[in-house]
Amino acid sequence: MATQVRIKTQPVRAKILTDEYEIEGNVHLKPGNRHGRVSDILNAPEVEFIPVTQATCTSRGSAASMPVKTDCTIVQVKTIRMVFPFEED
Repeated sequence: MATQVRIKTQPVRAKILTDEYEIEGNVHLKPGNRHGRVSDILNAPEVEFIPVTQATCTSRGSAASMPVKTDCTIVQVKTIRMVFPFEED
């Protein structure tokens, strides 16, 4: 049986826009290394997909579309058009 290694991350609430979806959820940053900001993850050449936890996904193509809530959504970085990290109060 394989052993799972868990890395402690810092969740940052963000809204992600792709051509087809608006996704709001937690993007996870690794504290203390070069991926300390959401933009660092998006610009890292080795990162092709990012997990977004506690996500709400809404289709941008239909006003009648109902949001879908998921525990985890995997987003392909090259499909991302804009990211809005939310500020902590």
